[in-house]
Amino acid sequence: MTKGGGKRHLKRYVVSKHIPIHKKAFTFTVRPAPGPHSADDSIPVAILLRDMFQYARNMSEVKRILFERNVVIDGKVKINRKHPLGFMDVVSLPKMQKHFRMVYALKQGLRAVPIKEAETKEKLCKIKNKTAIKEGLIQLNLHDGRNIVLSKDETAKSSYSTHDTIKISLPNQQIIEKYELKVGNYGFVTSGRWMGMHGTIEEISTHGTNKTKTVTLSTPEGEQLVTLLRYIFVVGNKSPSVTITSEK
Repeated sequence: MTKGGGKRHLKRYVVSKHIPIHKKAFTFTVRPAPGPHSADDSIPVAILLRDMFQYARNMSEVKRILFERNVVIDGKVKINRKHPLGFMDVVSLPKMQKHFRMVYALKQGLRAVPIKEAETKEKLCKIKNKTAIKEGLIQLNLHDGRNIVLSKDETAKSSYSTHDTIKISLPNQQIIEKYELKVGNYGFVTSGRWMGMHGTIEEISTHGTNKTKTVTLSTPEGEQLVTLLRYIFVVGNKSPSVTITSEK
């Protein structure tokens, strides 16, 4: 007989760099389930509750928290302890009146940043590509696996481009605002050496392909850095439209 399907376990010493756990404390850890984010770029809900927030001492308590419908992700209740959390996901704990947004921290990876309750109704999504579907409509394919089909009127006057960012309402996915990848807007670095850095876009190179084009950012501290265009996630026009850093 042959093996069917992927592995259901995950050893600690090969976990993603985003997961803040001790790699030699035990042998195994929680493997992220297939979902909106890749296993290498996400954190399972169980790790967030038990190891990062320390709201649970063991997996039994994690399951009880989830089965009592105490965790809301992007406006929907989740009970799967392996559900992957990725960049810009919104996590709410209604009974505790605490709300968080998953963002990249410098030299740390994915971390949960506290936000206000009003921000839980909104989420930023990057347009990965566009697809033409039936009846001549346009479908926007977003970074977190979402697909939004534009209406006929929106398709006729569509100005959405790849690498742009849209702000959507949760959980009904209505487009609220659009942020273009252009000079003057505010960008966030999601990969590479400068992952977690953010600032105003000063220059976008025009030579090369989309994989080799670079972007120059000016951080709030006055530092300038250069990274690849595909690593840039636009988070606002002149300033961030959502909370991307925790208050000191």
